[in-house]
Amino acid sequence: MKMYVCLSALFLFSVSINAKELKLCGVEWPPFTYSHDGKITGGLTYDILSEAFNRLNIKVEKDVIPWARCLSYVETGKYDAVIDNAALAPFITGRHPTAKYTLGVYVRENYEQTDFSWSSLVGKSIGLVRGYDYTETITSYDGWIREYASTDELALGKLKVNRYDYVLLDTISADLLAKKVNIKIRMLKPEVDSTKLYLAFNKDNEDTLEAYDRVLGEMIQDGTMDSIYLKYLPKNYSTLVENHAL
Repeated sequence: MKMYVCLSALFLFSVSINAKELKLCGVEWPPFTYSHDGKITGGLTYDILSEAFNRLNIKVEKDVIPWARCLSYVETGKYDAVIDNAALAPFITGRHPTAKYTLGVYVRENYEQTDFSWSSLVGKSIGLVRGYDYTETITSYDGWIREYASTDELALGKLKVNRYDYVLLDTISADLLAKKVNIKIRMLKPEVDSTKLYLAFNKDNEDTLEAYDRVLGEMIQDGTMDSIYLKYLPKNYSTLVENHAL
């Protein structure tokens, strides 16, 4: 009888999860996410999420929404989760990240500076993206003049026309974004900081998060995550994310 009750509970849990259609939001962030007509339609993270939720038999809608608005929609429950977000309140995340977000300070190719130092940025303008959850190292530094754009592409556009001295970008996507804006850039070495990114859920989605995180762990163990990473990048998930390598 006890086994029957447990199996019934498990069945009802499975039905409740599978019956739900999830609404996810994020921004275009190549090579992790690419978009078309307001939908996220491809990319590394897209492939990870598609595989994970296919295994769970859960239908998923993936919409492109400006970052600050996406965060607000997930917090209020209009959407279920944010794609590739840091593990920060009020959202809930699992044990397994989808990506590592490594930040660097970028300049125009002909800019005379080559090395990064905090002192060199004092009094200079730096382009950031409104609503991005930057690390404490970034947010606590007051020497530079923060200038905000709504997307990375717009920030690069302002760097291109000398509106900004620097922009802060993810080191994996920076060159891809620069090609879209038609600007030649380079990073001041070394990198500034890094953090891991997750599918970050609204706090009322604990059951879905638990199921998703379990499947993500299986995808790491069976090599699926490594295979997906190698479709887009020269290094696999185990190297770039799990082993903290850059």
